[in-house]
Amino acid sequence: MAVVLGLVVVMALVVPFLLWLLIDQETSNPTIVDRADAERIAKERGGRQSSTDRTSDDDDDRDESRSF
Repeated sequence: MAVVLGLVVVMALVVPFLLWLLIDQETSNPTIVDRADAERIAKERGGRQSSTDRTSDDDDDRDESRSF
């Protein structure tokens, strides 16, 4: 029983620490780009269309005529 409790406590401490290390490693050396490059990279990775390419279908889920 004490061994199981000890393992639970260790896991409760180790898992968040490992997640913190992974996040810290991923964000430690960010690539700095200007807005145009960032938009180009986002589009290459399948990001949203530019605002000039949008259609009226994109706004179907918003009802701007409602008053609150």
